[in-house]
Amino acid sequence: MTKYLLLLLPLLGFSSAIKMEHAELKPLGKIIKTNAQITQLSDQKQTIVSRLSGHLEAYYVKPGQHVSKDDKVVLIESIELSKMTAEYLALVKQLKAAKTQKNTAKTLHKKGIASQNDVSNAIIALENIRSQLNTLASQLNSLGLKPKSLTAATDQFILYAHADGTVGNILAPLHTNVGAQTPLVTLVNQNTYYATAYLSTKHALHVSKDTKGYINLLGKSYDASFMQLLPNIDPETQRAKVLFQIENSPSNLLLGAFTEIDISLAPTKNVVMVKKSAITLYKGEWVVFTEKEHEEAGHHEEKSDHDHEKEKSEHDEHDHDAHKAEKGNDKDEDTHGEGKHDEHEEEEAPYEAQVIEIIAYVGDYVAIKGLKVDEEYVSDGVYFVKSMLLKSSLGEHGH
Repeated sequence: MTKYLLLLLPLLGFSSAIKMEHAELKPLGKIIKTNAQITQLSDQKQTIVSRLSGHLEAYYVKPGQHVSKDDKVVLIESIELSKMTAEYLALVKQLKAAKTQKNTAKTLHKKGIASQNDVSNAIIALENIRSQLNTLASQLNSLGLKPKSLTAATDQFILYAHADGTVGNILAPLHTNVGAQTPLVTLVNQNTYYATAYLSTKHALHVSKDTKGYINLLGKSYDASFMQLLPNIDPETQRAKVLFQIENSPSNLLLGAFTEIDISLAPTKNVVMVKKSAITLYKGEWVVFTEKEHEEAGHHEEKSDHDHEKEKSEHDEHDHDAHKAEKGNDKDEDTHGEGKHDEHEEEEAPYEAQVIEIIAYVGDYVAIKGLKVDEEYVSDGVYFVKSMLLKSSLGEHGH
């Protein structure tokens, strides 16, 4: 018996890994298992395009790289930009000359040498140059250049990220000529992911705002909230498409990937649920482990005086010689007593198996029969509890 106890003791050291939770009452509808495709909304993606025709000189990013707003993305060399900046600098000089000409016309007009028409023409010329200059300044600003800091014409400009995201694809090869509005790089916002589930038209008619989904990603289940029933039937699968938002989803999911989703359809009813990790096979049956109730002390207290007298009488009727002979062998008695003590220790495993009936799997939970609402059960560390009980059972049969 001692060797079984020694096997049991290491398991007791894992008691900190054993977690207890209470059975919960949760709504459950008809569970539909189907496929879902990972996706994002159109406003979660941005495509960086070339603003001018030119030559791709360098990419500052790679696919899969995370970028922040205003990070450099691509360098372009453009003859068109060279013309724009040269024209801007020329207009700056023309503007100064036009201002001088306007002031001169006003002065001459006051002296009676120039007419009012000469003043008006000077003002019109000045405003025309100013308008062209403002237009070019706006265009240069949109390209990431600071017009007021220009001292010479340039043919290079850099495109920047307009928001945080992850680089999806490089769409144009390096060192190629591109036109204006040519897509260069895609950026994906990875804060939120969605799943498009494919349902039969029969089941799609039961989808409502209360519909819940449970999607399997990377070996873990995530809750998914109903967003909308898309208006068109998928032509390839002939199924309706339902959009769900994945709650607390992991980052770096692969867009377009397919996975499984469990959908709970209305009508629903409240059922008892426990964590999926709590369910295990034990001696051929599905069970959940609960703490064993300790009632022995209560039973001793409930014994009547009559019971105590009866026990005392039975003890006195033992054969005196047999009792003396038994007492004479101290070593055997100690060994026997020690064995009983070991057996008692093995029987004191503080958990017991509750046989349950599985109704349905719902994400990380399982709807069951066999436990009451708020009843405490082992949610984590089930392996250690099962080993503990099996060792204890093995010790009993060892007699």
